[in-house]
Amino acid sequence: MSDLLAPRVATKPGQAPLSCDSKAAAVAILQASKTLDANTRMSLTPYLVDGIIRAEARRIGWREWLGEQILPTDIPADMPLVGRLGPLARKLHGWTGGQGPGQLYLPAYRDVETMLKPELDQFCVHMGVTCRAGLHRGCGEVPLIRKGYPGDVIDPIMADFFIAAYLALKVKDAFKPGRIADDQLQFGIGLYFGARGAIAKAQDAISPQDKGKSVLRYPPVRAWLLASSDATDRDVAAYIQEVFGRR
Repeated sequence: MSDLLAPRVATKPGQAPLSCDSKAAAVAILQASKTLDANTRMSLTPYLVDGIIRAEARRIGWREWLGEQILPTDIPADMPLVGRLGPLARKLHGWTGGQGPGQLYLPAYRDVETMLKPELDQFCVHMGVTCRAGLHRGCGEVPLIRKGYPGDVIDPIMADFFIAAYLALKVKDAFKPGRIADDQLQFGIGLYFGARGAIAKAQDAISPQDKGKSVLRYPPVRAWLLASSDATDRDVAAYIQEVFGRR
């Protein structure tokens, strides 16, 4: 095991030692969050983060992929000659859609910053100070330096936290009294994918008398999505299964 991946000391008194693997550390920190419900905390795994990265990679168009690879996220204003192109670079990057391996948009980034700030701060300290992940950036043993959006969701270490955290918020959003954890997780994965409309359409079709409010289970929703004549609906079911199957 490499020194970077080796477990180290806890970042909070009484907490079990956190891994220096960024996916595992992000999940462990979120599992201790008081902001999240019990089902969400129990459902989170590092494999779900990997599942989202793989599922998003399978769906990104070549133009978007190329744009994210070759366009700078920003150009420092003090850079000779091209410093004034910073606003243009940010604008062009915005046209490529969701950013980073989790294909996250600005509202998702802001939700994580706002709702899970203590957890984000703990992750930055743990990965930067405890795990010295900032050394390869010339930062030394200091908390990871935030870059804002889209830099944070593109960075290979920070991105793992933002993916795990936004998924956690969406799984929490999928909570309903009586809904079991596996179903809540699958609905939450769909919400991460931006499929709230498709899911609501399926629920309404299954239970039109109450606009789908009584639909607690995911299997009938999955069956409806797979039977839909709309390829987008079928892809929602495929995406959820791809990620859920890696848990």
